[in-house]
Amino acid sequence: MHIAMFLDQHPRSLGGIQTSAMLQKKYLEKLGHKVTFVSPSSGKRLIEKGFFTLPSWPLTLNWEFSFTANLRRSRKRLDRSQRRRHDKFDIVHIQADMWSAIIGLGFAQRNHLPTVMTSHFNLAKGTQEVIGKYPAKFLFFLLSREFLKHLRLPLKLTTTDAWKYIQLITNEADVILVPSEHFGRDLKAHGVTSELRVMHNGVDDERIQATLASITNEPHHEDSKVHLVWAGRFQHEKRLLEFIEAVHLARLENVVVDVYGRGPLWKKAEELIKAFGLQDQILLHGRAAHARMLQHFAKADALVQTSVGFETQGMTVFEAAAVGTPSILCDANIAEEFEPSSHWLVKDDSVAALAETLSDAVKDIRNGNRRGDSLIGNELLLQSSLTKRTVSIYEELIAKGGKYTG
Repeated sequence: MHIAMFLDQHPRSLGGIQTSAMLQKKYLEKLGHKVTFVSPSSGKRLIEKGFFTLPSWPLTLNWEFSFTANLRRSRKRLDRSQRRRHDKFDIVHIQADMWSAIIGLGFAQRNHLPTVMTSHFNLAKGTQEVIGKYPAKFLFFLLSREFLKHLRLPLKLTTTDAWKYIQLITNEADVILVPSEHFGRDLKAHGVTSELRVMHNGVDDERIQATLASITNEPHHEDSKVHLVWAGRFQHEKRLLEFIEAVHLARLENVVVDVYGRGPLWKKAEELIKAFGLQDQILLHGRAAHARMLQHFAKADALVQTSVGFETQGMTVFEAAAVGTPSILCDANIAEEFEPSSHWLVKDDSVAALAETLSDAVKDIRNGNRRGDSLIGNELLLQSSLTKRTVSIYEELIAKGGKYTG
């Protein structure tokens, strides 16, 4: 089958959604299917085979990210392409929330195609964090109005509310895929009525195998210390500063904490580490390539996940689990996606509770606790098995038809 996959950003730009979509394309093509990405262009990438780029404008100064401003022109270009294609699309898969969700759903409507939508991102919370409350309201006014015009729906449904906008777009898809049980509950609680199915974002089987093979004949560490790892963007919702405070409060001996990532809190993190005298214990490494990051996870004794109520899945936890590394989890929602004994769970979101769990986990590790061993080989984590499930959903929808195919 031929899948049209719509993204808000060029799939080769930086970002978790883009990485996930590229991985899905890889494993769909391994099964003999064809995937064409439909997305804005990227100033750093020229048009490639299997990519359909839409008229777009740069969103950032480095031209890494773009947005599609002219939806009418995009619609005409897409429809013209579909008419000329000998290998027409069989199904539309929306992996977007904004301009490409609007374009993709409109394309499916006009061409009578079934639609799957993956809701990766807590759009309501995320946009407020990035641009603020009132700019976010204005954004959803513009998006909802454009969406309603594009799909020829009543303009009286225009809204400034993020969740009402999410209801509008998700209710036009046949099936919504969500990366976790808890995010699915969140969508339902906020009025999403479409059919929801849980489909975790997977980890590349080949990369996991290569990572595990690369450390088979070498010790995890050259010292007797316990090694913890933290990875993420240095933003307030990730709670890096609270983590640094917890390490200070726990007074962990013979423990090294490797921190990977960048972001606006880098300077504050450096200052806090220095103020607590933890320069030899908490090491800031900056960003690391994904393959290297998996190796760091595999060599660590535990990953520390510190955000609370923000993640729709918690991808670093899943990646660490796939290479056999358990996590110290602050978010109970992420913990419920695994067996109860797989990880350590912090009892509440206080710094004191995190410090206590860090101490407990370090003691368990020193006493030979190997709870991460049970995580290796879990098919729920691997992209190959998840892709087979996705294909079965595609086939089911194509066979029975969707709301636009009648």
